[in-house]
Amino acid sequence: MKKIIYIISIFVFSQTLWAQQNNTMYFMQTLTQTQWLNPAVQNDCKLTVGGALVPVTGQLFFPIQYNYGNNGFALNDMVQQNGDSLVRPGFKGFDYDRLYKRLREVNYISQEIHINWLTVGYKYKDWYFGLAINDKIESYFSFNEDLIRFAIEGNGQTFLNETAHLGDLNITSTIYSEYALTASKKINEKLTVGLTAKMLFGKTNIWTERSVIDVYTNNNENYPITTDVDILIHTSNPFVENTQLYYGTDSMTIESEDKDVDYNDVYFNTKNFGLGMDLGVTYKLNDKINLYASLTDFGYIKWKDNAQSFTVKGEYYWDGYNFQPSLTEDEELVAEYNDSLVQNIVETFKPKLEKESYTSYLTSKVYLGGTYQFHEKIRAGLLLRGAFFQHKMHPSLTLSGNFRINKWLETTASYSMINNTYSNIGVGFVAKAKIFQFFMMSDNIWGFIWPQATQNINFRMGINLVFGCKKKESITRL
Repeated sequence: MKKIIYIISIFVFSQTLWAQQNNTMYFMQTLTQTQWLNPAVQNDCKLTVGGALVPVTGQLFFPIQYNYGNNGFALNDMVQQNGDSLVRPGFKGFDYDRLYKRLREVNYISQEIHINWLTVGYKYKDWYFGLAINDKIESYFSFNEDLIRFAIEGNGQTFLNETAHLGDLNITSTIYSEYALTASKKINEKLTVGLTAKMLFGKTNIWTERSVIDVYTNNNENYPITTDVDILIHTSNPFVENTQLYYGTDSMTIESEDKDVDYNDVYFNTKNFGLGMDLGVTYKLNDKINLYASLTDFGYIKWKDNAQSFTVKGEYYWDGYNFQPSLTEDEELVAEYNDSLVQNIVETFKPKLEKESYTSYLTSKVYLGGTYQFHEKIRAGLLLRGAFFQHKMHPSLTLSGNFRINKWLETTASYSMINNTYSNIGVGFVAKAKIFQFFMMSDNIWGFIWPQATQNINFRMGINLVFGCKKKESITRL
């Protein structure tokens, strides 16, 4: 037991807590949607149908999931109360020390919107089959603490004789459709395994594959600066095509053309094709303990339609500004010197625009968890979750309790450590009336009460039509 506690502690506290959440739903096995998190979980109803395409019910209780996460600051750290006024960075009265204390070495902001158009679940003997059609909008943005300090202080305070790492300025934003087929089988009384195969069709994307911007300022005469840059950004935009990238008379110029595209053509575009999969397993250790493990969103999208890549790479040494031309009061000489300086920088960091296909990857997640049955109507759960983004794993930890109030109502309450915050209280319910099954849940209800102070906002809701459900459902059954 001590080893287990030690492993959990290392997993959670040795890394930055950051993740998008569905944690509260993971152990709610009366929902067929739980198979999206673990395809091995089987529902006890013979047939389940849900999604926005289901007439009437799909529109009344629109099936949507929304996630927002920020592992550093909240809104009230950026827009601060100062007396009767609200102040932002750059204005008098703003407390920069307060902001610095909240910043992490690398800060992540993430947002997800998932719309479920159709969900079908069908149970046949020891098999369970599922179908899901979803549209997903997923955006992840990161920046490091050095970038904020450099923007506020410049290079004359913290960064003298130090390297300012202004990289980690990454953005990944993708809109895509997902068509998923799930199959799970109960191998024996203890073990159930499941697999989900996905076809993915990308609509639009921007992805920062590399972002290195290092600035070193030497603390001697003229304060010479060495700058190292290596940036690679990919885009696929069906509405705008960039035709040329160059440095004009005084600024970077991107020539582009708006494309006359029908929105239906964009939505049903099949040129940006990808594949994905989910894997899951459940194991009944004994009458009280069930174990769970799953890997989701393991996949990629190959972007071919209007795919472009922007590259900036080079190292530049600047030995300081030469004020001698200015002292001569010769405007032509000053202009010539400044133009020469700019030209040297441009030639060093000459941007490139290339039109070629590229491959982006989904943000994969891994889940490890277990439940303990205290009572036939009360079950406790522990869930570890890790999301893989920018070559790092970002974990979260959730403790939950599931309560079967009666045959038509199941509720859950959870506590999560997410995004460097430790006050995330989640709730959820699944209510059944005849053939109608309503569900709603959130990993952090405080986010709706005090949004200005929260770093996590999350909710999911929807309605299913269920048929052939067992009259006496058991929440211990896998």
